[in-house]
Amino acid sequence: MPRRAHTRACALTATSVVAGLVVAAVPAVAATADDAAPATPKNIIMLISDGAGYNQFDAASLYESGTSAHQVSVDPATGAIAHAPATPGQVYETWPVQVAQSHYSASGRAEYVTEKAWGDFGWVASGATDSAAAGTALGTGVKTNNGMLGITPGGDELLTVGQQAQAVGKKVGLVTSVPFNHATPAGFIAHNADRNDYQGLATEMIDSGVDVLMGGGHPLYTDAHQPREANWTWISQNDYERVSTGATPYSFVDDKAEFEALAAGTAVPDKVFGLAQVAETLQYNRPGLANDEVLPHTDPANDVADLDTLALGALNVLDKGDEGFFLMVEGGAVDWAGHANQTTRVIEEQMAFNDSVEAVTAWVEKNSSWDETLVIVTADHETGYLAGAGAGPEAGWTPMTGAAGQLPDLTWHSGGHTNALVPLFAKGAGAEVLDARADQRDLVRGAYLDNTAIGETIFDFLGHGERSSADAVALEATVAGQQADGALSLSVAGSGERVAFSGSGADLDATLPLVTVADTRNEVRAQGRGWTLAGSASEFVAGNRTLEAKNLAWTPRIVRSESGAAAGGRATLEAPATLAAADRTSRLGSTVVGADLDLSIPAEAAGGRYGSEITLTLFAQD
Repeated sequence: MPRRAHTRACALTATSVVAGLVVAAVPAVAATADDAAPATPKNIIMLISDGAGYNQFDAASLYESGTSAHQVSVDPATGAIAHAPATPGQVYETWPVQVAQSHYSASGRAEYVTEKAWGDFGWVASGATDSAAAGTALGTGVKTNNGMLGITPGGDELLTVGQQAQAVGKKVGLVTSVPFNHATPAGFIAHNADRNDYQGLATEMIDSGVDVLMGGGHPLYTDAHQPREANWTWISQNDYERVSTGATPYSFVDDKAEFEALAAGTAVPDKVFGLAQVAETLQYNRPGLANDEVLPHTDPANDVADLDTLALGALNVLDKGDEGFFLMVEGGAVDWAGHANQTTRVIEEQMAFNDSVEAVTAWVEKNSSWDETLVIVTADHETGYLAGAGAGPEAGWTPMTGAAGQLPDLTWHSGGHTNALVPLFAKGAGAEVLDARADQRDLVRGAYLDNTAIGETIFDFLGHGERSSADAVALEATVAGQQADGALSLSVAGSGERVAFSGSGADLDATLPLVTVADTRNEVRAQGRGWTLAGSASEFVAGNRTLEAKNLAWTPRIVRSESGAAAGGRATLEAPATLAAADRTSRLGSTVVGADLDLSIPAEAAGGRYGSEITLTLFAQD
């Protein structure tokens, strides 16, 4: 992904005389953003394509327009990376913030390592998050174990952004194309050690006070939108009767025409519980699911409202009043299609998600503005390990290709979730904060942030509620986070006096003043590179008499290191020689380096008082 122009090269040089190594000053790092504080959004809208990695996003674009924006080829044997020409095909692919997101859970592998992810084709295919842990991270800013919602691995209840939005007086809406109490929407308001306790989650979500709940999970309809005997898998009979008979504050909506009226802005109530007339999914589970090689929309669609209609209806409810709102919209069945490796319907579901993004974008520009509303488009994880034709452990990663109106040329490599990075796009008030928090770097996708950073950022935007009583004094402090980008620098001990060699005869000895390398660069500024500290010497001169620099050698040693840096070997200094080096994974922190110097005097050398200097060069290196 492209980064802002403020990212600068990190190579620094310093020169010194042998005596004391007088070091050139290293300039301070310039600010990376405007001094003004970022805008705080009044409204926050997050759209999540559940299970969509970069290739799921591109698969829909290839079918729709024959273009893609994120295709790469990577050879794990050589590390060669090639990015295919990118053509934005979706509205969000032109937005100012485009970074990647990691999403591992507290259980499973519990890490993302870029070298492993792109060096071993199978690495991302195991130990991945599930939607419960990912939804919790997005909805609370905290990692938890797979299967858990809104609680820590130890069982402590977490504050959700839905609860915090309510605490500061904002409205809250949760919309999905799968059951309304599925893991992703539940992660923004609910607390349960078992994501499969659907009836318990339904009760908590209905009683949570949120203003909009919409999705599937209707007990009286099949996934073909046909009436059936009551099935209480997703909601208990008692809760269904409560919401459908007016025993809760919600207006109950389940008919397509009612959803469309909400989207049109006619007769908008204060709170809505919308249960589309399908058992689970709006369209994914409809008849024809086995037809995975037909073109999208070949199988007749259910006559129910689409996700974009639900999203617009939710926005019209939430926009009543001036307090602002938080809305999460999930394209939940992209994940279901990924699990089944169902190419036709993964494209259908991603297209439906794209339609919802376009609808939200148009709503913002008509009814709000980018100065007061933040829109985030992302995924919770990738499902199905979607790749190009011929991809695999031997060939590595290959780009998907395809023509408009045809299924793309692609391959599936898993029936489960993966640890592959997913995209994040943002536009509007405060979007630059998410860009700044993308302080890690992937070899292929570039800058990325963790899913917890998204939840943390939303909390920061929401702020805090009113004081608890008239006798209380409300306080607020802004604590600086990690250094925005950091620096790579060196310094040399001593005051600049010359280092004198001692001894007699053919060999003279000295000690190099201690040199300190400090690396505080974040992953983006480091660009995936460690550092090398090298040095070379000029010839020794006494008037018109000289000794060649090849007569000077050093034996480096690490005095102490926070980073695990390694000392270079013994070398002569007529050409640059390594004093110390650290790779990407061991570069951070402070390293102090010394060296023993020895000068060999040729038999034919004339006597005199010789002077030289060593030039030290610190540079970032792959």
